[in-house]
Amino acid sequence: IAADLHDELGANLHAIGLLSDFVRREKENPEQLEKLMQRMRALTQRTAAAAKYCTNMLEAEGLYDDLAEDMRRTATRITTDHQHDLSFEGEERLPNISPRKRIGLYLFYKESLTNIIRHAEATQITTRLIAGDTTLTLTITDNGHGLNGKIPSSLKRRARLLKAKLSTESLASGGTQVTLQLKTRYSHKTTS
Repeated sequence: IAADLHDELGANLHAIGLLSDFVRREKENPEQLEKLMQRMRALTQRTAAAAKYCTNMLEAEGLYDDLAEDMRRTATRITTDHQHDLSFEGEERLPNISPRKRIGLYLFYKESLTNIIRHAEATQITTRLIAGDTTLTLTITDNGHGLNGKIPSSLKRRARLLKAKLSTESLASGGTQVTLQLKTRYSHKTTS
C-alpha cells in the first residue's frame, strides 16, 4: 500500500504542482490557461480514483486495462516541457497481460518518468516498450545527469514486485538508460 501511495499519488501530486506553475506563467493567456485548468481537473479526478483503489488495485475494475493509452497519457502529462518519444512494439499483446503485471509495469514507468523530471535535469526522454512472445522489455533513456551507478530504491522495489530484471547504463553521450525485462504469459482473451 505504501509503495502504491508513493508511486501513484506522489507522482500525480507532483504533476499537479507542475501544472500550477504553468498556470502562473500563462495567466495572461486565457486559452492556454483554460487548457491547463482542464488538465489539472482531470488529473485531480484521476488521483481521487487512484486513492480510492490504492489499498486493493487489483480489484479496481478497468484500471490500466489500456496500458499503452495510460502510458501515453501519463507521458504527456509528466513530460510536458520535455521532448519525449514513446513507441510500442507488440502493443496488441498488452491487454492480455495479467492485471498485476499491467499495474506494476505502469507504476514502474510512471516512477521512472517522475525520477527523471525531478532529478536528472534532462531535456529529452525516449521510451520503448517491446511485448515479445515471452518477454516484455521496457527501456527508458534520458539525456540528464545520470544515476552514477545508483538505482533508485523505488525502481528496485517495483522491479522486485514484478519479478523482473532491472539494469541501468550510463551513456557515453550523457544520461542514463534504464531497462526492465520480465517474462510474461499472455491470456487468450479477446480485446474489443
